[in-house]
Amino acid sequence: MAERARYVVVRDGSWQQFYFRWGGPRLAVDAAEGPEEFGRFIAGLEPAGPGDWMDDIACEAAAVVDHDRRVLLLFTWHLETYEERRTLFAVLARTWPGWEVRWAYDGLEDVVAHVGVERESVRSELGSRPGGPLHAAAPDEPDFTIAVTVTYRDGPQAHAVFGENVSDVLAHGPGVVRQLLPGSRVSRLPHIPYGGVHIDVPARRVAAWTRGNFLGGAAAADRLPGWPGWEWTCWYDAHVRQQEASAGALAFAAPDPAAGVRAWTAQLDELRPAEGTESEARAALRAVLDALDPNSKECAHDRT
Repeated sequence: MAERARYVVVRDGSWQQFYFRWGGPRLAVDAAEGPEEFGRFIAGLEPAGPGDWMDDIACEAAAVVDHDRRVLLLFTWHLETYEERRTLFAVLARTWPGWEVRWAYDGLEDVVAHVGVERESVRSELGSRPGGPLHAAAPDEPDFTIAVTVTYRDGPQAHAVFGENVSDVLAHGPGVVRQLLPGSRVSRLPHIPYGGVHIDVPARRVAAWTRGNFLGGAAAADRLPGWPGWEWTCWYDAHVRQQEASAGALAFAAPDPAAGVRAWTAQLDELRPAEGTESEARAALRAVLDALDPNSKECAHDRT
């Protein structure tokens, strides 16, 4: 099965799209090598026509390198933990100096919107699918866990449900609170999950965050379909806001920065050429990782 990635280069007011069938798992590493090396890598890929897009489910990673505005916009499904994502932004802050680095919280929709293409043109039916049953999440699978906190008139509750995307919860609409079973109740998670949803029933407010991306354009939306009369807030990647909103009902384990560095180092080892000789850019990337302080709280998240 392919792990498809898309790349868009913007220069002098025009843009060109490129495609790599197996680019998804390695896009973050390739981008982390910096604009010059990443640009050379993209130039060697297969060009794609301006209308030759795939939908938001078929594309597992994408990046826009906008030289005109000096913006790097990217997303990838292949960061399995919050710590890996945190490390990515810490690395990009060093290897893309002078560039604005943004995460595409609406995935491919943000990528096409950046170059003036309609978001709906890449939106799959999964972005508006009805919600399925909400089963309790497995405690050791943070990449498939959605934290759901609910404020009722008599106090807050917290649940951890299985889900591939935050939209799996949001798709239920306000009736999602009736789908939450006692078996999914939690008070603390030993990791930072894929995302979270907070529902304030008396105030008719719903908010969500993700360390991946939303389906259905939620990050850019003013109102959520299926939540008429409710106030919607996108918290982007700010998981701490859910913890605060839960008023003590839910706590997340503190992230371990060293774990992110270890995961990135292991990925570089997997991508090492068979002969064992790495490029200068890859060696420089290792040096950046070595220089990162495992105890640093620095993280260049974008919440615009």
